[in-house]
Amino acid sequence: MRRHLLIVRAGDASLHQRWLGGGAARNFDLLVSYFGTTPGRFKGDGEIYHAMTGPRWPAHDAIFSENRGFFAQYDRIALACDDLDATVQTWNQLFQTCVWYELDLAQPAVPGHVSYAITQPQPGCLLRYTNYVESMCPTFSQRALDAVQHTFAESVSGWGLGGLWSHLLPWPEYKTAILDQVCVTHTLPVRQGSLRPTLDALGIDPAQEMREIARRNALPAFRAQEYARLALSAQMEEEGGPDAGGPRAR
Repeated sequence: MRRHLLIVRAGDASLHQRWLGGGAARNFDLLVSYFGTTPGRFKGDGEIYHAMTGPRWPAHDAIFSENRGFFAQYDRIALACDDLDATVQTWNQLFQTCVWYELDLAQPAVPGHVSYAITQPQPGCLLRYTNYVESMCPTFSQRALDAVQHTFAESVSGWGLGGLWSHLLPWPEYKTAILDQVCVTHTLPVRQGSLRPTLDALGIDPAQEMREIARRNALPAFRAQEYARLALSAQMEEEGGPDAGGPRAR
């Protein structure tokens, strides 16, 4: 068992096989949760296999509700959409950075299709401390996961979860960050992912779900904001980014 876990909710067009890097060294295990209709599809791609039809977040809720003790063995756990283009080095660096800077909740920066502009990479930045990560690829410490796992059942689409997590993981008690030097490509526009037809068939309106989460939890009006940033040093920039030997954030 490796130190970290990457979970992908995979449809038939999932890009997760690109993430494995042809057998390159990984600091994470992979759990493939397949939502298609071909029995055994993608079985053997990762260390753990799960099959369940339906939307993404009810499946995440089921996975953790049924096996929380098992997942407690991992240091960090990331929940990734299947339409992200990334490499094994991307995910290794994601987990490395989260551990080194003691982050509770983080996501890679995303050039291109995003819900909030704050998640796009900023030149000269190593990472930015924020009050928000989107549900595309949240990466949790164990204590953050303990605080928010129950919310996975609150939203079928995932919309509204970022604002709720911000409320439950307040700064500076919890450290939330967007990692500008760890980038993934979101290959499909927002609201056009592989699970969109499933949401439509169920009559799920993501925007309405977001409003309902705010109402049920009495959340104040949400605005994504940045609290602080760590600049990328000249040496890091010349070498193409940070590594695990960089200075620890305080």
